[in-house]
Amino acid sequence: MQIIEDFIDASNKAQTLEVLFNLYKEAMSQLGFDRLIFSLMTDHMAIHRRAGHGIFFNYPEDWMKYYVQKNFEVIDPVRRQMYVAPSIFTWEGVMQLPTITENQSRFMNEGADAKLHDGIGIPLRGPRGAIAGIGAASSAGGVELQNKNLLSYVNLLSQQFYTVYLALEMQEANREEPAFVYLTDREQEVMKWLANGKTKSEIGDIIGISEHTVHTYVKASLKKLDANNTTLGVLKALQMGLIQL
Repeated sequence: MQIIEDFIDASNKAQTLEVLFNLYKEAMSQLGFDRLIFSLMTDHMAIHRRAGHGIFFNYPEDWMKYYVQKNFEVIDPVRRQMYVAPSIFTWEGVMQLPTITENQSRFMNEGADAKLHDGIGIPLRGPRGAIAGIGAASSAGGVELQNKNLLSYVNLLSQQFYTVYLALEMQEANREEPAFVYLTDREQEVMKWLANGKTKSEIGDIIGISEHTVHTYVKASLKKLDANNTTLGVLKALQMGLIQL
């Protein structure tokens, strides 16, 4: 397909990340997806980059501000699917999963109200077990998601984008080596239960330790994560791939 050939040729010549993302936006728009967001789901130690939501995006600004304000990263089912999906998937398919909650359904409906239609997720696997992901949607709708060839084209474009993104990042000179965050098995277990909405008392009952001991694990985890409250700590642990829901 000419779009893919043109993108491969142009992206391989890109000298900056901004140019690369603009090329990717143009190519994806030609396939019907004019709304994009690229995130690092886990730390990318090979390029010294921390996990982060929305490294590049052109989603509506109002929606992005609302997303952050409401801490939707914690419940976003598309983000969760990025960790486990073997390949490209549709948001519609995610909504049919038996694990979807009422809050998640409401969240996805709000996304549609923000003119994010016919959404897809593209999980990307990088070096040292790193995971990235791209969300793509149409502001107008009408994309034929049943077209397997279309999804294959999107997947190829996205894999090429990620490959060049990694190459450009690796070329960055004098990047500071980030401190590696490590949570013990018990700390991960406690933080995971917090992410699922359990109180410290409930967590103690579940795993058979005192509430005071749970508090000790939480305090140690928050210090490692450089977080001043449990909400931020849980969010950072999820972003870094240290826990999964």
